[in-house]
Amino acid sequence: MEHDLSLPKKSDPIIFEADGMRIWVDYRRGVGGDEGLTFDVTEAGDGAGARILRFDCFSKTPHYHVGPSGKDSVHDMNAEGIADPVRWTLDQLKTRLPSLVKAAGYEEIAQRIDQDAIAGRLSQFEKDILAKV
Repeated sequence: MEHDLSLPKKSDPIIFEADGMRIWVDYRRGVGGDEGLTFDVTEAGDGAGARILRFDCFSKTPHYHVGPSGKDSVHDMNAEGIADPVRWTLDQLKTRLPSLVKAAGYEEIAQRIDQDAIAGRLSQFEKDILAKV
């Protein structure tokens, strides 16, 4: 079941819930003045859910995290040869989300994911997401 938490304006984060997850997309500043879009996938529910995945599509050091904070593995997008971190992240979320969620240690949530529905929601917001870059 899907639940929209907000409909975006350019300056607002894009947030939606589906399949036990909250997906949050916003522009953020990182360490050392680095900045860019962040795609944060957390457990849905009241309060702040545990992080499942986070993709930091920063201009200098784009990277992504698989798993909860402190227990996650960090992957360097530059080292992996990813030329366009935002579009690559959108593609991963649209096509590989169950396997990524499972790799993060959330097998129960991974089994509930309707990949086609998630891809549809991301496609619906894609124009707004790319406008934040």
